[in-house]
Amino acid sequence: MGRKVLIGVLILGCAVAAVLLIWRPLKAGTGIYIAAGSPIIVFDGGSGEPVVMQGRTGDEDMFGGLETGDRILIFHDGTMMLSYPAQMNVFFCIRLEKGDEASVPEEVMESLKELGWL
Repeated sequence: MGRKVLIGVLILGCAVAAVLLIWRPLKAGTGIYIAAGSPIIVFDGGSGEPVVMQGRTGDEDMFGGLETGDRILIFHDGTMMLSYPAQMNVFFCIRLEKGDEASVPEEVMESLKELGWL
């Protein structure tokens, strides 16, 4: 009986995940991570503006182990909250490549320092 319940729960979980992805599809993006009071990304090929990432999975340590300058891949909902820096909800994050502070555009670092984010 336990095996049938487990299979039923797995099927239900997959169905819920599929509905959520159809209803609100995730988007992916890559960029440079900046360790600040809140985790920040500067997207590759974008405007070069920093974006504050808010973890939406309940995993408080989603960005743990990352260091300023690391190239990361994130999955997000695509909704950008208007503020400076802008903010977005992130569901998953993977480090693609280690980096260092020299990987971050200098003007971004200066802007964040002026605003008190760093």
